Amino acid sequence: MTGETETHTERTLAALSRGADRLVGVWLVLAGALLCAGLFLPAVSVQRFFLTREYSLAEGVFGFLASGDWFLFLVTFVFSILFPVGKIGVCVALWFFVRRDHPLTPLLSGWLTALSKWSMLDVFVIALVVLLLNGRLLSSADVHSGVIAFTVAVLLSTYAARRINVLSGDPKMRASNAP
Repeated sequence: MTGETETHTERTLAALSRGADRLVGVWLVLAGALLCAGLFLPAVSVQRFFLTREYSLAEGVFGFLASGDWFLFLVTFVFSILFPVGKIGVCVALWFFVRRDHPLTPLLSGWLTALSKWSMLDVFVIALVVLLLNGRLLSSADVHSGVIAFTVAVLLSTYAARRINVLSGDPKMRASNAP
């Protein structure tokens, strides 16, 4: 950096990160792509008698709406679609666009880290559905690539959120990069 001026992007977490933390942005982009794939690829196939039907996570969520189960739709929409998309979006903003010393950075990153534990709720629900269907007579269920992509996206975004939280509150980084 030359002179007294610095650009806004020189004070973001992406610009200030060192070592393996430089990959957080890549993890977030990968998490976004995997989340999209995980929501729309087949996640579960259910076989009854000789008929097999595949469902994506998005189909399952909006299936609750179509059948009039508003509460189940709302819960699964918030935890399976809205929160993961919002978490990745906020993490991308905190990583690439918001200054590290902005007052909202540690607050938002702290909330994201705390709420990230709920991101695995829908993976747990899918596991329960598969176990439930496998226990019924003349039906079975199998997990497909959509669940794997979704799970990896959730894990990557959770790890990225935790790294952002650590880096946004790291006193060493704050002291060594003070203006």
